[in-house]
Amino acid sequence: MGSTLISTRVENMNLQEQLAAAMQGTVVVMGIGNPCRGDDAAGSLVARKISDVPGAHVIDAQDVPENYLCQVADQRPDTIVLIDSVDLKSAPGSVALLDKDQTAAYWPSTHRVPISLLMNYLERENHARVLLIAIQPRQTAFLQPMSAEVSSSVEAIASVLKEVIGGRQMLAHAGFTSRLSLKEPT
Repeated sequence: MGSTLISTRVENMNLQEQLAAAMQGTVVVMGIGNPCRGDDAAGSLVARKISDVPGAHVIDAQDVPENYLCQVADQRPDTIVLIDSVDLKSAPGSVALLDKDQTAAYWPSTHRVPISLLMNYLERENHARVLLIAIQPRQTAFLQPMSAEVSSSVEAIASVLKEVIGGRQMLAHAGFTSRLSLKEPT
């Protein structure tokens, strides 16, 4: 899957279509971010907003995702979706859907474990597809509020994930199994 910069505002249909195609089987969604550092809290806040949605195991890992590796493994996931603030070198609130091979370019991280290392470990240990919904922060200073741009993206991403997970649940209840695959454009 190629890197996809969604835009300065989340284009819901594009992200929704990509996630619907990519999320297969058992899904774990992990929000990552420090709730005390402004826009860095974005992933954590998305996780809290979707925690009551049936159909996916949601983890609010805050700034210690390494503490939840066993909880992820217990779910035996086919797909793991991480959500985190990442310096994409773009406008605040921009969103990109990245696979593990694309995350090494985004360093440093505000977390103890680099996101690329976390993604590699999760893929290797769980034999799962690992994706990252990356959100461009405006600021990550201690005890600062979340910026309006990132807050808007958090709302949009939570809405998209609710739609995708809800759609998967409806198909499962109807007896259908999604076998979509995300293909590279030719």
